[in-house]
Parts: sequence; structure tokens; C-alpha cells
Amino acid sequence: MKLLLIILSLSLLSCSKDRPPNYSPEEMLAKGREADPTLELVIPKSITESVVNCYSYTPPCRFGYKIIVKRIEMIALYYEDQDDALKAAKRAKAYIARNWVFDDVVGEPILERFVKQQFGAVLAEKVK
Repeated sequence: MKLLLIILSLSLLSCSKDRPPNYSPEEMLAKGREADPTLELVIPKSITESVVNCYSYTPPCRFGYKIIVKRIEMIALYYEDQDDALKAAKRAKAYIARNWVFDDVVGEPILERFVKQQFGAVLAEKVK
């Protein structure tokens, strides 16, 4: 019986590892700057101001950035859980790459190409 429980728990662990690992903020920034060395993060004017309101998204993100790529602004949202990121991306009709959601990208060919090539992002509504 113990052996069966061990095998079952190991199989459950291996199933959860089918997904690629989350991207860290540092990895995302490095990958973005590979394609566009002039990539900029928008910084708030004061410490009490936020650039992206995570509670505007459902589920809310952990934190968000406004990024300027090739002089076009987009939003990058960090989630700790890939399922939450997918839910938020579907609601926002945005792009997703693992645990990141890219909003304000749809309809901007330069940004669409950027997130697809650099992060392997896909339009959330195409993910099942």
C-alpha cells in the first residue's frame, strides 16, 4: 500500500512539471533587451504612485510594468501562477508567455512580433 502511495505521488509530481518554468523578471528584461537594447521601463514619478494597477486585472497580478519597446508602450504583468496568468490574459484578450501577460499588444504588429519572437507568447484565446 505504501508503495502504491509513493508511485501515485511521484506520478502527480511529474505531471505538474509538464509546464516550462516561470520566467523571472530578470530573465524577461534580459530577453527583451536582446531584441531591443533601447527597451525602457516606465518608472513612477513618486514612490506613492503605481505605474500599473494590478487590481484592474482578474485575477490581480503580483506586479506590473509599463515597458517601451521601439517607442511603443505596452504592459507586462507578472503572475506567480501560470493558471492565474492564463485566466487574466483570456479576460484581457492579451498575449501570454508562461507566467507573464502582455497587455496593450494586440493590434500593434511591432509589439506582437516582439512578444512572440522573444518570449514565445501566444494570444491567450488560442490556448486551451
